[in-house]
Order: sequence, then C-alpha cells, then structure tokens
Amino acid sequence: MQRASKRYGVPLLFFLASLAQAESVTQFVTKEEKIREEMITISRELGVTCTECHNVTNFREDSKKSFQVGKEHMKITQMLKDNGFDGKKGPMSTCYMCHRGKLRPDFKEPTPDKAH
Repeated sequence: MQRASKRYGVPLLFFLASLAQAESVTQFVTKEEKIREEMITISRELGVTCTECHNVTNFREDSKKSFQVGKEHMKITQMLKDNGFDGKKGPMSTCYMCHRGKLRPDFKEPTPDKAH
C-alpha cells in the first residue's frame, strides 16, 4: 500500500503543480488583456498611439518623458476617482475629462485680472 502511494504520489504532485501553473498563466494573460484594453482607451482619449509614451521593444521602460507624465496623470485620475469622480453620482474621472482627445489640453490658466 505504501508503494502505491509513492508510485502515484509523485505524478499526482506534478499534475497538481501543472494545474496551479496553468491557473497563474491564465491570471497573467487576463491581467495583460485588461492592461492592454485600458491602454487602448487611454490612447483614444489622448488622440495618440502607443509609441507616444512607450518604447515598443520594452513597454515597461519609463525612459520617455511622456511615459513619466502619463504615469503621474494616471495617479491624479485615480485620486479623483477615489474622491467622488467615480461615475456613481456624477462624472467619472478619465483622461478625456481634461484632454478631449488631444495630447495637450486646450485649457489655459486665467490671468489674474480675468480671474475675478
């Protein structure tokens, strides 16, 4: 009886490990798909393509200034969502909220004499 458990135990262990690996690959792919969908939405809201912010040979590289600025803007957008601009009772904070399909928003800071 002890031999049977040893004989079947190791293959069973490898089989279960492969299932766990397959699950983590599935989770990884799902996460990557969600990121890609979000990036497509952001690129449309800004009127740009991936190459504006990303090095296409390494999408995680943050050497481009526009990547760094975009990362900071994403933090601002998330902060706004966390503080009421979540789309539940009013507008949702998105890149389009300010950018309106342009990389550089048209907003101009009012001059002090026109502020009041």
